[in-house]
Amino acid sequence: MNKELLVISNDFIEIMRTTDWVLGAWNFGSAMHGGTDEYSDADIVFLVKGEFFKSAEESLNRLLPGVCDEVILCWEEDFNSGAVINNGYLLEKNGRIFQFDIFLLNKELIDDFMCKIHYTELSEKDIIFDKDGSVRALAESCPQGELWSGDTDRLIRTYLYHFSMTAKYLLREDYFKLNHVMRVLYDSHVSLLLTKYDRKKWGGAENKLRFIPEDKKRHLMQYYCTADFAADRERLVRCFEWFEEDSDGFGSINSIAVKEYWFKATQNI
Repeated sequence: MNKELLVISNDFIEIMRTTDWVLGAWNFGSAMHGGTDEYSDADIVFLVKGEFFKSAEESLNRLLPGVCDEVILCWEEDFNSGAVINNGYLLEKNGRIFQFDIFLLNKELIDDFMCKIHYTELSEKDIIFDKDGSVRALAESCPQGELWSGDTDRLIRTYLYHFSMTAKYLLREDYFKLNHVMRVLYDSHVSLLLTKYDRKKWGGAENKLRFIPEDKKRHLMQYYCTADFAADRERLVRCFEWFEEDSDGFGSINSIAVKEYWFKATQNI
């Protein structure tokens, strides 16, 4: 983490430690899993007394100016609720802007699904402070993460179905629909790879993908659409071949008809 951001983070932790409505705090995200670097943002979770939760967000707006020169903006997650608040802030200090994420969990609704995500695999080493033992109790009974799982048969059928659609969008030179379908192909390929290679029980796909083989990463980087439809076609050919290889030849699903139709339809592009 950047040194200036670390100062902001530590100053805010000390402010929150002195409030009577915060019970404890712990590191979340990459900090919890030892993946931080100089570009990492601050991900801190605070456990809040239930009776104070409704006013907690307003309290943040009052407290944050104490650790920076200006609060530029606040961005609220769509899943914010009476159980969890995840707000992202842009804070200015000494002429620089820093991303600062704050997570608030309502102790009274700690079994909420979204709350559980924020203390999955919580351990003693992640705890920043704990006033009454509530955070340590969460660490002792926290949920465990899971490896990526996927229905390989459905992933293959999804890929083949949407790959066939790319033919008409290439022929129409419809950038927007082609771009959308290529994202579906990308997501299907990602899921297929993670089903095979995932060894980390935390984070979303973008975190887990760091651990797949390097050549597979480069293959995934080819799923993008441009206005050069001949080049798009060539990338799709390569991506199809890589997906076929990663799915062990499509298993029991016969892909020959799809492949032949697609090559014939797009041969003049």
